[in-house]
Amino acid sequence: MITPTFKVDQDDNFVIVTIHTPHVRAQDVDLHADGNEFRFYLKPYFLRLYFPSSVVEDDASEAVYDPSSGQFVVKLSKATKGEYFPDLDLLTKLLARKGEQDGSKASKKPLIEVMSSEDYGGQEEMQEAVDFDWELPQELPEETINLGMAVYGFNGLHTGYFRHVNETANEINELDNPETSTPKSRRQERIQKEDQKFDEDHYAKDFAEDEDIRRVLDYKTVWYKELKRITKKSGKKPLIREINAVDEIDFARLTISDDSLIQFTDKDKAMMRDLPKKEYLLSSEKATYLGLLDLMFAYSYNHRIFEGENSVESVWCIGKLSSSMACLDQFTTMREVLLASYRRALAYPLYRHWELCQKVMNDVYILFKLGKRAILKALLDMKDMFDHHDVYYIYSKIWLNDYCTWVQQSSDHVIRTLSRELHYFQLQKKDVNFDLELLEQIVTSVLEDERKEAEENSRKELEGGSGEESEEESE
Repeated sequence: MITPTFKVDQDDNFVIVTIHTPHVRAQDVDLHADGNEFRFYLKPYFLRLYFPSSVVEDDASEAVYDPSSGQFVVKLSKATKGEYFPDLDLLTKLLARKGEQDGSKASKKPLIEVMSSEDYGGQEEMQEAVDFDWELPQELPEETINLGMAVYGFNGLHTGYFRHVNETANEINELDNPETSTPKSRRQERIQKEDQKFDEDHYAKDFAEDEDIRRVLDYKTVWYKELKRITKKSGKKPLIREINAVDEIDFARLTISDDSLIQFTDKDKAMMRDLPKKEYLLSSEKATYLGLLDLMFAYSYNHRIFEGENSVESVWCIGKLSSSMACLDQFTTMREVLLASYRRALAYPLYRHWELCQKVMNDVYILFKLGKRAILKALLDMKDMFDHHDVYYIYSKIWLNDYCTWVQQSSDHVIRTLSRELHYFQLQKKDVNFDLELLEQIVTSVLEDERKEAEENSRKELEGGSGEESEEESE
């Protein structure tokens, strides 16, 4: 069966499903709505959606087929008039069957059931369950070695992808033996490789000759423009820190509207329909959100330095800056993530500059402030790049496919708390352990000496010129 192209909209009374099924006989369609489940069958197309609340088939419900466009428009009455259905634009989430784990059959009851917020006793208790202390370290479960093979990737679901890494020209991978590594060994090897890779001369040169970097720093991302548009539309007063707090805006109800500067393209929607249709029971929910932060920092660095246009170097750049990808690392505190991200941004890419790291972190704050849709848009952009690379497509399989699916199910509340923590987070130059302050002092001193020497030479030239003129006048 083919999953057709579709979109879902709503108003106060109806959920409207538009389904593209060209070249069919409309009279053969089979429609069914029961509770929060909707089924559409018209050979060879089959669509099954799960809404966040119930719909009913009543006299007001209708289905209309337009042969010229090849589209069915199905209007389903909401069981509770005026109720808002969240996340109708997150197509993978609508397609995922509740209670199925990792693609298990619908007829089988899952061994571990995914509970809804109601099962936990309401929204307040659910929020308490996901209020993480982002600065409190915790022990990650030590992975088990299966026949000598390590597990890694999203939620530790993958293994065996790096058996022949030395034969594949994988320049993103930083681990000598990823398939026999452990979380502890990965962390140690990552830090050691970063210390070796940091180049004092490269950093000093970028600090002294920063014209190109200044241009990159001035670039306004589409995410910044979108947040500014939303804030202006809401009439809220901006904060001083260049970006806007807009905490009063209900980002949980935010969708990508027609006037939004970020839109899900047809390619994005097709990618969402093709993603794994499953839910996840996470071994460490906190580590999963922090891994998302790592990916968004690497993505935002690439987005800024190429000013919104991906290049042939983008896949390498993102992969190398992401500790999750390059070193299969995982984190338990926000500080760990951002410290690793800063260190890698100062050791590996073309532009290595402290202010650039600060600007990129600001970009990440904006992404999290905009919520899961902006993050999903960024993840889909990353996935598209990695999918089309001959070697690095494996990172889509072990990270991006699952993250693109999971983020649609992620907690708006947790993402908002992460954005607030990012807004106030501070990292000092001494924290990265690269002696940046000393390097900058040396460069500043050298530049000052060169400036004084140039001024002295200029003064002597002027004085010499004045002396020659006086001799000519006396003659």
